[in-house]
Amino acid sequence: MALSEKKKRDIYNYYSENGFHHSTDAIVEKLEICHKTFFNRYGTKANSIEIAWNYWQNLCAEKWTSIMKNCNHSVEELTMIVYNFYKIRFENPFYYEYTRDQRKYLDPDSFFFTALQSILEKGKKCFHIQENLNIKAYITFLLNNMFLIDTEHYNKPEVFRFILYPALTERGMELFMETPFA
Repeated sequence: MALSEKKKRDIYNYYSENGFHHSTDAIVEKLEICHKTFFNRYGTKANSIEIAWNYWQNLCAEKWTSIMKNCNHSVEELTMIVYNFYKIRFENPFYYEYTRDQRKYLDPDSFFFTALQSILEKGKKCFHIQENLNIKAYITFLLNNMFLIDTEHYNKPEVFRFILYPALTERGMELFMETPFA
């Protein structure tokens, strides 16, 4: 049987507020359910974390989709996504850290990976992204930098240039310079 949105949201909210390092006893107490209900509902603690992480990833996907609708071109989309990664660190630190520590961002089926792939492919068609760019290798570079760069340095123009310039054509660089992050 499929898990209801409310039950997914409940476990997402628990981990969002408390992190992932609590015992099942602490979780069931906070959720006000018994152990049997927890295990019938989520299977295992590891599975409950995966359910919550997928819920968070879907929330990120909705947010990114909304952001991308308001962008004028692929370079602006890419820049806004990089900036929003910076914001994720503070909005959902437990999910951000879990994603980073488990290296889940490198899964080619994750929303993070597929969204960036879509933006880069579109950018190639518009001549904003280097035609010979190895998209999968660049996404790995980009995501590693977005998840591993120290927070105090992340939101600086030179970091944006370091992360984005390897992918951009001359026209892409011109478009980047028009963004508030240049």
